[in-house]
This record gives sequence, C-alpha cells and structure tokens, in this order.
Amino acid sequence: MMPAETKYDVVVFGGTGFTGEHVVREMFITSDEEGVRWAIAGRSNTKMRSVLEKIANELSIADFSGVGIIEANIDDLESINTMCLSAKLLINCVGPYYLWGRQVVEGCLEGRTHYLDISGEPLFMEQMEVDYNDRAAQLGLVIASSCGFDSIPADIGVRYTQLKFPGTLTAVESYLDARVGEQGFVIHLPTFQCIVNGFSNKASLIKFRKERNLERLPKLGKILVPRSGVWRESGRFCVPFAGSDRSVVMRSQRYLYEKENVTPVQCGVYMTFHNTALFLYLCLFGTVFLALVQTAFGRKLMLKYPRIFTLGLVSTEGATPQQIEQASFSFTFKGYGYSGEITGEPDQCIEAKISGPEPGYVSCSRFVSQAAYSILKAGPRKVGVVTPRYSLAHRGLRTEAPETWHFFLTFLLRGVDLGA
Repeated sequence: MMPAETKYDVVVFGGTGFTGEHVVREMFITSDEEGVRWAIAGRSNTKMRSVLEKIANELSIADFSGVGIIEANIDDLESINTMCLSAKLLINCVGPYYLWGRQVVEGCLEGRTHYLDISGEPLFMEQMEVDYNDRAAQLGLVIASSCGFDSIPADIGVRYTQLKFPGTLTAVESYLDARVGEQGFVIHLPTFQCIVNGFSNKASLIKFRKERNLERLPKLGKILVPRSGVWRESGRFCVPFAGSDRSVVMRSQRYLYEKENVTPVQCGVYMTFHNTALFLYLCLFGTVFLALVQTAFGRKLMLKYPRIFTLGLVSTEGATPQQIEQASFSFTFKGYGYSGEITGEPDQCIEAKISGPEPGYVSCSRFVSQAAYSILKAGPRKVGVVTPRYSLAHRGLRTEAPETWHFFLTFLLRGVDLGA
C-alpha cells in the first residue's frame, strides 16, 4: 500500500461503515476509468483491509494494491489533519455530522483539500456556510455537504424545472416516491442516528436562523402555501417531507437570486406512498418517533433499542443486498409560473421527473463519487461552501442539461394543463 503522505486524488473517510462501503464499492467500479488514485480511511487498519478484500472479491478484482489505507480517528485531530493532507478531495462518510463533521472540514481547509459529504443535517450545513465560506473561497476550495441522495436530486431537479419552464417559474412542489420490493427495507442504525440528531436540533436550527437574520427572498406570483397533514393525490397518499431538501434548495435559490439575478422559486417538499399498508406502517412509526424524539430520554430509548422503538424499521445490520436491489426512487417536480405578466393565478405548469436505483446507498454512492470526479477533472465551478448542485456542474453532464446524464438517472418532462 502507498504511504499516507502520498497525495491521493480521493480519500473515502469512514469507508468501513455501511454507507461508506457502498462508496468504496463505487470507487472500485469507476476509479480506473476516471483515472483516479484513491484511498480508504478509518480507525481500524484490519477492518479497512477486510472491506477492501471483501469488495474486491465480490467484483472479481485480483489486484487492489494501488488502493491506499490511511488510519484516522475522529477523536485524534492529528490523524484527521494527516488524512486531509494526503488527499486532493475527501469524501466524509462519518456522521452524525453535527457531532463529528466540523473537525474534518477544518482539517480539509488546513490541508487545502476539497470536502464532500452525504449529510442530511440542515443545522450542520448552514453553520458550515456561515463559518467557513469566505475562507474556503479564498483558498479556492469546495466544501459541499448533502452530496448523496440528500439532496442532489432535489437540488438539480428544481433547477432543471426552472431552466425548462416556458416562462417565469415561481413555485415548485417536489414529491419523493421511494419504492421497496417484496422483502421490504430497513434503515441502518447510523443513518437513523443522523435523523434523530437532526430532529433533536430543530430548536437550535430555528434559533440559528433567527440570529443569522437573512433577508427573506421575494415571493413572486401566487403564494405557495405549505401543505400539512395527509392528503390523496393521483391515487397516492401524500405527506410533508421533513428532510434537508428544502434547506439545500433554498440556499441554491438564494445564490441564484443574489449573484445571478435569477427569479427565486418558492418550494414545497413532500413524500408519496402508493402502498396503503406501507403508508399506515410508516404513520405508526412516525407517531412513535415524534413522541420519543422530543426528549433526551426518548431519544436514548430509540437509539439503545432501535428495532423495538422503530417497529423493526431500523437495523444494526443494514439492508440486505436483495432489499437494496429491489428498491428505487422517483422525484416529481411540479412547477407553476407565468407565460407573461406575473399576476393572479399561474397560467403555466410543467412536471419534471427524475428516477433512479435504490436511493440511500446505491444512488447516494454514485452521486458523491460523480461529484468528486467532476471537481477533480474539470475544477470547481463555484468555490466556498456550496450546495451540491455546483459540485456536479462539470460532469460532461452539466446541471443545465441533465437529460444527458446516462450513468444511472432517467429524466422526463411534460406540460400540464392547469384547466384539466
């Protein structure tokens, strides 16, 4: 193996975790074609070697001696700094990021290293923007969170809808449809820890935004009123989506408005369910979750006994290969706007749809690896603390024309008759 001080193109930190293993797998599959030298980083040399051997064996790769192994512990800042110095770009798969992300970002700034992660934690992301944007921009670095399923499809999907709209787009509603197969699906415990952490920080996020006191973006056209509760539409159950997508999308919209004079869109984010039994099951889970997440004791119970208090939805082992293979996702973006003067009711509507394979691991690992290759091979389009859309701006599959993305996504676009 190469020594730690070698400058690798990409280092995957946390590559022995469940999600990290999928990123490592994607690096094995794509790095040679991309001409990228890479390494895995983590606490245990033995575990890292074991992961590399397992994945190489599954992919029938006989020689992986060119893959580096770097020991780094989140509690050892010297090892974190050494790891960051060894990379041109670091993919951080170690969460919850609110607890353990800041020291890695700081290490990347010290090492002049681009930073990507797969966080879905709005408080962490927005704090990084405030604390490190200017410094990262001065150094010519990209610091981009949420470069996995949270929240690349939402970020590029809204922008795609803007660019394809026949007039002025003023509002978008996004609908996530995550489908599972006959064997169902489970959430891996560390992912669940990040979800719990995000909900527990809700009050801190509200306080942080209030203290930041950003000027509100203008709302043009008809005001988009956020939907609440449960409703049915086109044979689907619909509910508000409590993830990081809206936070990320609105940060992109603010940049477009302030720096490029683009009309900002209002945004609503929702989830849909076609399966009644799955919807009722998740409603029951949501009721238990929201009751327990409000207190430290409730959160401790959920994290100590996840399978019991999530009704079997969370597992310490993670999803099986069969469950992952059978899962898929689609995002529908319903855009409303005006063909001429922006007054009264919208007179134009289009629907854009993005679909792809299993979101949490397969699509996630592909998104973040493609973002890394884009930055390394073409240079960053925008530097500083950026939203994930900008990390993919040069894949030869530019965000301005994502229907050319043939690597694993499908894009569809259609007009909608508002009088229907």
